[in-house]
Amino acid sequence: MEQAKDKQVLLEVQHLNVQFHLKNGKKAKVVDDVSFVIHKGETVALVGESGSGKSITSLSIMRLLPMPPGEITKGDILLNGKNLLHYKNKEMSRIRGNEVSMIFQEPMTSLDPVFTIGNQIMEAIRRHQKVSKKQAREMSLQLLKEVGIANAEKIITEYPHQLSGGMRQRVMIAIAMSNNPQLLIADEPTTALDVTVQAQILKLMMKMKKEQHSAILFITHDMSVVAETADRVMVMYAGQIVEEAPVREIFLQPKHPYTAALLKTMPSLETEMTRLPSIPGTVPPAYALPNGCRFAPRCPFVMKHCRQVTPETRHIQHNHSVRCHLFTEEGVLAHDGERSFT
Repeated sequence: MEQAKDKQVLLEVQHLNVQFHLKNGKKAKVVDDVSFVIHKGETVALVGESGSGKSITSLSIMRLLPMPPGEITKGDILLNGKNLLHYKNKEMSRIRGNEVSMIFQEPMTSLDPVFTIGNQIMEAIRRHQKVSKKQAREMSLQLLKEVGIANAEKIITEYPHQLSGGMRQRVMIAIAMSNNPQLLIADEPTTALDVTVQAQILKLMMKMKKEQHSAILFITHDMSVVAETADRVMVMYAGQIVEEAPVREIFLQPKHPYTAALLKTMPSLETEMTRLPSIPGTVPPAYALPNGCRFAPRCPFVMKHCRQVTPETRHIQHNHSVRCHLFTEEGVLAHDGERSFT
């Protein structure tokens, strides 16, 4: 894996807050004070269960958040030092698909059913590059070949419904990478695919990232995908980033109980089990968040303090942070006077 040390910052998200206005007049904070950076050439995984706020974070970066009912109430999103939240829609349309591209979980919702595959790739190219139709078609064929589609001449004339899920996802990758984006956001891009196709798609994404020197923000709940692709991991729970560290450290020394619980849900070849462990309970809805630590109702190490006081993010090492009362700033286990964790 590549290391981000001394690399140039590509994306910087600062204190991002997103809320949704509900029909009953209430407000739900779905992203709460989220800050992180992505360096050029780096692959960062944003992980967590459904409802954690991962996709809303990515849609906010792309400025595709439905507003209303969504609203970015605070924060900055800097791409190469430029604040995307200050851009008008027309300016953002020049950035989307060019400097930043996104691959969604289900390509059938992203591909237009009434246009051929060729037309859709060519449109993406001609929107941002001054090329002729003929040149755009040749570039489209080359892109399809690069994503592993051998019969590109035939596929370019077909419609999305005529392709398999794996083929559609390859087309989406071709479109996303057509203008050499600096940042690729991949939101659960392999969830709907079988294991064999998933492995092929991940390998393809890593290959194209290396060739085009792109950075990737990989959004997933699958820790095995994280182990295979990421340089660094951010763990999200109930709208907050609760842990961040290099991928190896996350797997070998997880600090937050939620991270440890996620890792336990991974199947292992070394341990014989008839049933995979699960995390008791569910992610609390954004309109009914508990007091104190949001993971407290599900945490096996919960203390009285956890249910009363919201934990701050502690930088326990220069490259490892955790939002948890169990740890001091020095990274050692704390206790509440009643129950020791040392």
